[in-house]
Amino acid sequence: MQFHLLLFLLLILLYLLNNHCIAGRPLRIPEYYALLSIKIAISDNPQASLPNWNLSTSYCTYTVVSCDSFNRVVSLDLSNMNLFNILSPNAGHLRNLINLTAATNFFLGRIPSKISYISDLHLLNLSDNVFNGNFPFEFSRLK
Repeated sequence: MQFHLLLFLLLILLYLLNNHCIAGRPLRIPEYYALLSIKIAISDNPQASLPNWNLSTSYCTYTVVSCDSFNRVVSLDLSNMNLFNILSPNAGHLRNLINLTAATNFFLGRIPSKISYISDLHLLNLSDNVFNGNFPFEFSRLK
């Protein structure tokens, strides 16, 4: 039952993200849904990866997630976890991130350009993966 609810929420989220512009601005989705969509994207078996990332737990208690005193996600460290698949573009909806580390995994495809939405990002480490293509042009927005 919980898996079906998670799948239903993911489908709603994907629909919203496909229609992501409102008045020319990117839609802001809650950090909770951004994290769950990251989990779904990283594995063919999302229940086995990051098992405490679920609907019954506060996202600030998720493994590899750190929050500030306002319960905003400020760090996501997915390094050395043998994660496989794509890095979800929804990582770009974690707007308060200061640290995004996903090094030494098996992420493939392109690096998501939506990461450029994270204006306060100080550390981005995507090394030792199997990304292809160039860094997105939008990364020039990052300071």
